[in-house]
Amino acid sequence: MSNIILLLGGARSGKSSYAEKMAKEMSCNVAYLATSEIIDEEMKKRVLVHRKRRPSSWKTYEIENRYPEPDDLEKIFELILKNRHNVVLIDCITILLFRIIHKFKIDEAEIINNKLEKKAEKEVKEFFNRFLKMCIKISERKNISFIIVSNEVGTGIVPAYPLGRIFRDTMGMVNIMISDAADEVYFFIAGNRIRIK
Repeated sequence: MSNIILLLGGARSGKSSYAEKMAKEMSCNVAYLATSEIIDEEMKKRVLVHRKRRPSSWKTYEIENRYPEPDDLEKIFELILKNRHNVVLIDCITILLFRIIHKFKIDEAEIINNKLEKKAEKEVKEFFNRFLKMCIKISERKNISFIIVSNEVGTGIVPAYPLGRIFRDTMGMVNIMISDAADEVYFFIAGNRIRIK
């Protein structure tokens, strides 16, 4: 049965490794949508660790556009359908959101510009509305399951800088949107998972 599953948790909470385990158990024909952009040595090392863990039978798809647009995902989903995958693992939404929001240069602002914040929030909402509509349509019509990994970033202290605060708030909004669309939601703490939906 096709469905949408959200795996949510903090950094290093075990969500990615569990997502990979879940995908392996569901199918050998997995599409892995990697959302990261390699911008430094640390990111390069993290990506290599993830690549080594993935079975060679999985096909990896990457977003080439530095600042992703819904059309980029639509093209990738068309390839996924063409290649007849029956599970799509998306890891992770947090990095995808950062890439979308980064073009607004909020990190260069010393104080929050409400117009800029509202513009960024509007664009993010439109992006993920389209993203979720695509996921739901594909899941229902083509019998494909989606495993979506995202970070919970709202349980710590209030960030001291504008980008951190806006990113935290926007990430919370996006996680709610995905959770509302998901059939199952799991929260991860120290390698342990709790089903919350």
